[in-house]
Amino acid sequence: MWRKAFLASAVIVAFSFAAFVACQQRSEFDYASPAYSLLFPKDHAAHPSFRTEWWYYTGHLRAASGQEFGYQLTFFRTALSLADQPHTDGGARKQIYFAHFAITDETNGKFYHKEKQSRGTFGDANAHTEYYKVFIGNWSVQDLGKYTLLQAETDTIELTLILEPLKPAALHGEKGYSQKGELSQNASMYYSYTRLRSIGALTVQGQRYLVEGDSWHDHEFGTSQLEPQSVGWDWFSMQLSDSTELMLFCIRQADGSINRFSSGTFIDQSGQTQHLHKEDFAVEVLETYTSKKSGATYPAKWTVRVPKLRFEATLAPTVQDQELLTEESTRITYWEGSVKITGMCNGQPLSGKGYVELTGYAKPISF
Repeated sequence: MWRKAFLASAVIVAFSFAAFVACQQRSEFDYASPAYSLLFPKDHAAHPSFRTEWWYYTGHLRAASGQEFGYQLTFFRTALSLADQPHTDGGARKQIYFAHFAITDETNGKFYHKEKQSRGTFGDANAHTEYYKVFIGNWSVQDLGKYTLLQAETDTIELTLILEPLKPAALHGEKGYSQKGELSQNASMYYSYTRLRSIGALTVQGQRYLVEGDSWHDHEFGTSQLEPQSVGWDWFSMQLSDSTELMLFCIRQADGSINRFSSGTFIDQSGQTQHLHKEDFAVEVLETYTSKKSGATYPAKWTVRVPKLRFEATLAPTVQDQELLTEESTRITYWEGSVKITGMCNGQPLSGKGYVELTGYAKPISF
């Protein structure tokens, strides 16, 4: 999801595709560039020479009892300055870390979310540069070689998952360079693991479940992405029953139009990618809903069409209220939720599950 890293209390507002970053441009930081070549596993780790970065996980899980759940766990890193940053630990004194954790109980129609933030001053948060481990307190994600370990625990929800990629990393845009505006610097380095076999345990309100399912992982880093006339974005990830995946994002402008750098990626059964330009797809809003918590009105059902793929599908939330109000961390209100998918591709019916992120509806993203 290039998706998201939000910092509204200081000089940055950023997000995860789930994501984008809106921030002051400072020449001391590096910028995303077509010349940057992503290299794995090195680039799974932190990049403190870029101002903002996020690691984003969503997925759909099934319990043996038949219960179905969606989840989101996202870690954000923002550099305040490059001064005095050690190269070995990500420069904890000059960084701010945030994390958002949410569980959607799709069977019972419940939504739970928590948030954290830290400067990492006392070693309670960090994003390592030499290897992939990001954590805030007892929330963490780390590389175990072939697998990734994801953990988060609160007083009401707890999740532990082992993730195994079933496809190689999908590089979005131009070999991972994802442009978001007219200036070449308005971009991020962006890749995803679009299908991760997921096995673990989930606890909701004291009830523990052994679960399995599929996850999606986005990693993005950059220094400047959104332009002043951009007010928010709609981001879609789809895991389809024919073993393909689709990612799309639409950057909304103040005049109601869609930014021409909105784009997407189709991933086939073997993991090969096809870049999609704005003119290659259409997203139609079928329904809306108004949040009782924030008063924001969000899209609530969509038809997505990609004519060149002979693809048309309807996306509907599994639970209507999946809005996050993050007053204790990023201070951004946004909708991030699991959706069910039904449709057709190449004349054949298909189904699927996905995640949608909607920002700028409660209040335009500004910087």
